[in-house]
Amino acid sequence: MTRTIAAAIALTLAATLTAQDAVTPELKALADTERAFAESATRKGIRDSFLEFFADDAIALVPDAVPAKDGLRSRPSVPFAENELLWEPRTGDIAASGELGWLTGPSTFSNKKANAAPAYGNYLSIWRKGTDGTWKVFIDIGSSTPAPVPFPPGFTRFGFGPHYSGKQDPAEAGAALLETDRALNAKLAAGSSAAAYASVMSPNIRLHRDGMVAVVGREAASAWLESKSPSLKASTTSGEAATSGDLGYTYGTYQRGDAAKKGPYVRIWSRTSAGDWQIVAEVMAG
Repeated sequence: MTRTIAAAIALTLAATLTAQDAVTPELKALADTERAFAESATRKGIRDSFLEFFADDAIALVPDAVPAKDGLRSRPSVPFAENELLWEPRTGDIAASGELGWLTGPSTFSNKKANAAPAYGNYLSIWRKGTDGTWKVFIDIGSSTPAPVPFPPGFTRFGFGPHYSGKQDPAEAGAALLETDRALNAKLAAGSSAAAYASVMSPNIRLHRDGMVAVVGREAASAWLESKSPSLKASTTSGEAATSGDLGYTYGTYQRGDAAKKGPYVRIWSRTSAGDWQIVAEVMAG
């Protein structure tokens, strides 16, 4: 079943890939950094590798944003032989300006000491490149899945097509992105989820939710929102656009229906050549 799903996803993505969606050297370098991060966890353990690869100002969404490294330092260092976390990047993208990118892929956590069954997930990380040229994680968020997450073979650039290449001031681009996020959340509060998302979903959008494999593609996402998540409330906290104005992220909190409990969300946005922001990946955890 997993191979069948993976093959279907691969065919869907192949139909929409263009020359603009080839893996660039810069994106490959980012993916290689993620792989180095994962490899370091096998030597240092989860906590210490996260401390190495997370930015000093990295945030954890629990559900509100708090300094990620403070939480990491408060935990004991556990050998990888006891707590095993395996992950790898399978798709993602990078801004034309080269300082902002995102990656996603499958993860597997195993508590070897307790001999527990593996826990599967779909991680998503937002990376920033510092002035020294080093990539660091700014946000890392995941969703649990009932089985290993299917992806097309190898590593591919997220299929989006021609990106924005205008010259808008970076501050204005960031403000426009936040306004788009707030406008989506206002529509969510006023009506159905499927209708609210309709104009901002990219053709290959990925919806990550706890307890399920990612929903991939605009048509599948619309159907899922209509039947499984008709009512949502969300509030924008913050976000950022790359200096090239073609890629960005937003984050905040959400509630399902009338539920009192909040959870965190992260949205990855790419911008079309016409200047419209579209969601390429969204994680709602918790």
